[in-house]
Formats: sequence, structure tokens, C-alpha cells
Amino acid sequence: KLIFGRKGPTEYSHKLANEQVKSKKPVTFKVINEILAFYPISITKEILNSLIKAPSILITDLDKNETKKILKDNIGLPSSKIQIPGVYIFKHKVTGDKYVGSSSHLALRLSGYFNYSHKPIGKFIPLLFKDKLSQFSLQVIPLINNYQFRSEIVLEQFYLLDPSFNLNTIKVANNPSGSNAKPLFMYNRDKTLLYYSSFQQIDFIKNLNISHFTFSKHLKNGTYYLGKYLFTREAELQAKIKDISLIKLALQLEKDRKLFNKNKPLNSLSRSVLMYLNEDKEENSKLFFSIGKCVEYLRNKGIPATQTTLVKYIDTGKTYQGFKFKYV
Repeated sequence: KLIFGRKGPTEYSHKLANEQVKSKKPVTFKVINEILAFYPISITKEILNSLIKAPSILITDLDKNETKKILKDNIGLPSSKIQIPGVYIFKHKVTGDKYVGSSSHLALRLSGYFNYSHKPIGKFIPLLFKDKLSQFSLQVIPLINNYQFRSEIVLEQFYLLDPSFNLNTIKVANNPSGSNAKPLFMYNRDKTLLYYSSFQQIDFIKNLNISHFTFSKHLKNGTYYLGKYLFTREAELQAKIKDISLIKLALQLEKDRKLFNKNKPLNSLSRSVLMYLNEDKEENSKLFFSIGKCVEYLRNKGIPATQTTLVKYIDTGKTYQGFKFKYV
């Protein structure tokens, strides 16, 4: 159940987060679910434990050339086509003060700190500008095996609720503008049902295959995407949350697009592909919005693949490298 509170979803989340920090009580998955309900994100105890135990890289000499090589080997470059999501923690060597952040483009985000190009706002960045990188250590937690939600946000939220992270002025994850930032919502036409929400438009583009132009047009004009979905920044407090996973929502939208665009020709290489293990369970599935994206993913995993190969296995229904594929 999503409880917005009198002033709206983000304000209520900040209130919950600040109360949790002051209480110094252990952070549970239920606490995180309630704080991040406006996304909506819902995790289990097992998921939270797996994220907390994710391998990390500790770098103590940030001013040395070797640091850039370590980052490149583990998370790639800011210019890399495939960007790794994850969490990063800066710790001051003298005072022990700590700052945590997360990004779906980890290498790109960290380059801003190393190049001193982020705006000097809050507590941490002005301190970094003053004391320089040499006075900090950096712990990087790449989240390679990401879930169908942005798991880096969940792990960042876990650390934000730890009082020792005293350089973070905002205690709700993925809200860089503070409690005044307004999330984006995706409702049905009459706003009785909430399908999805996020602070970032890129999440709609990346996770739901909605183009930037299309999303912006419908958001600005208040028109209905595919004739049935409404994008808005205004929260509807009486709306029910649709109990649907991100991958199922993406699949639902793919079906809606087929019906809405049924008279438009579609090249087979531009069709969306569902990759799954033989069990065909949702947690073992991954959706790609073109065959090319699927091939790119497999190659980055060290699996040889071409578009021709993939089309062949889609058409035959046979298993390839332990996976099955089908058009959606």
C-alpha cells in the first residue's frame, strides 16, 4: 500500500527517511519499500541482503594514475557504450565523514568527481573541492547483475539511512534536487491506477521503450500515450498502485504498441525480444527492444552472437547458450 501523506509522495518519503535516521534502528526491506514507494519499488529481504553483500572495490589513493586504470577495468569509461550501474562511497581519511551516491552510469558520474566538474552544492562536493581527492578513499560497488528495477537506488537508500553518512544532506535516494523535486507518474486515462513513476525521464525511455520525443509531447500536452496512458508530474493521491513488475509492464506496452500501430510495417530486426532460461520464469527473463540490443548484451557477457544467429534460434525455438528467445 502506498501512503502519500498530506503534502504528497516525496515529502512523505523524506519525513520517513529522516525519522529512520534519527531512530538509529536497523534498516529493513520494509522501511526501504515504504520510503521508495513513489517509484514504486518493492524488494524482499533476500534481495536487500544480496545487494548489501555485492562485491566492491576499495581505492585508497585517488590522486594516482593507477586509480583510473582500476576504474576502467571494473566499470569501463565515461564514453563506454555500455554503462554499469552501481553505488559509490567517499570517505574522508582524517575525519571519517562519508558520502554515498548511486548512478545508472557509474563511470560517467565518477568522472565528474575526478574532474571536479560537478556543481559545488551540498556538503560533500565543496569539501572535495577544498581538500582534493587525495584526502578521500573511494568504495565502488558495481551492480552487474541488475534486477528489473534500479537496484543501485535501493542500495543507496540503505546506506543513506545510516547516520554515519553525514555528508549527505538529502536522505532519499535518486533525488538530487531535494525534497522539492517532483517525480513523473504514469497513470491510466482517469488516473485511478498508477503503473509507474520515477524522478528521471530516462527511466521511462530505458525501461519502457518510450522515445524522448513521444514522452515529452504527451507530458506537455496532457494527451494519452497509445490512447490509454497519461504522463504527469501531479500525484493522484486516491490512485491504486498496479501490482505489476517492470518487465511485465514493458511487455504490456509492447502488446499495446502492436495494436495501436497495427497498420505500420515492422522490420523483424526492430522487434522486441524476450530472453529467458528454460524455466521461463520472470526473474530469469530479460527484455530487449531490438535484436541488436540483445546481441550487444550477449557479446558483453562473452557469448558469441549475431543478428542472423539470433533470428535463427527465435524462429526454431531452440536453446542457445542456455537461453531461449522469442518475439514479443
